[in-house]
Amino acid sequence: MKIILTSFGRKYGQIEADIVLDVRCLENPFWVSELKEKSGLDAEVRDYIFNNPKSAEYLRTLSQLMRLQAQLACERSCQELRIAVGCTGGRHRSVAVAEFLAKELSEYEVEVIHTDIGKG
Repeated sequence: MKIILTSFGRKYGQIEADIVLDVRCLENPFWVSELKEKSGLDAEVRDYIFNNPKSAEYLRTLSQLMRLQAQLACERSCQELRIAVGCTGGRHRSVAVAEFLAKELSEYEVEVIHTDIGKG
C-alpha cells in the first residue's frame, strides 16, 4: 500500500485526503525570529516544535493512530492512503509532522509532498 503525506497551509485552502490532521495545536516557530524563515525540514524547527512533553505525547499518540489506520487500510486491501497535515502557513509544523509520520510509516511505500513550504 502507498501512503501519500501532504503538508499544507490552511490559509491557502483545504486538501483532499482520507485523513486531514490539524497540527496548529503545536508550538509555532513562525513567531521566533531565528526560525521564521526556516522550515519543518530544518532540525532547529523540529526541535522547537517537538521538544516538550505535550508535543511528545501528541506525536506518540498520532504515530500509534496512523500506524493502526495504515494496518486497517491494508487489511481492507486499500491501494492508497492519503493523509494531509495542515498548519497555518504550511511551512513549519505541518512539514515537520509530515516528515515525522513518513519515518514512522516507513514500512509502507511513502510519498511526501509539501504543497505550501515555499509560500509566505
